[in-house]
Amino acid sequence: MALIFDLTEDPQQVVQVSAWVGDWHSYVVRLVDELGSPVDITTGTLGITFTNIATGSAYTFASGSVTLTKQYSAQGILSILDPAAYGTAANIRVTVSFTVGTDVRRFGPLEIEVLAP
Repeated sequence: MALIFDLTEDPQQVVQVSAWVGDWHSYVVRLVDELGSPVDITTGTLGITFTNIATGSAYTFASGSVTLTKQYSAQGILSILDPAAYGTAANIRVTVSFTVGTDVRRFGPLEIEVLAP
């Protein structure tokens, strides 16, 4: 059974998960508004940012590009496949943007603590 993480527009509502250095998998998330209702992502463009929490700079992967797949658009559910395996231990903040026309909405953060074995 896959876990679905709710990402809200409230940056104070942090979702925390852990992973190991060398892990490479996807996360399933649901974008929800401030009332907890799903945001329909059928039309519009999705974007994502990965930030190293310690440095405030972008977290970079060795290669590849992120894959965002709309799973159940009307329910705001999408999967995020990282560009590659985590190369180093770090704390990463992931935020998702959803743009329709000139309206940009931001969801998250999903904070991933990448641990060294």
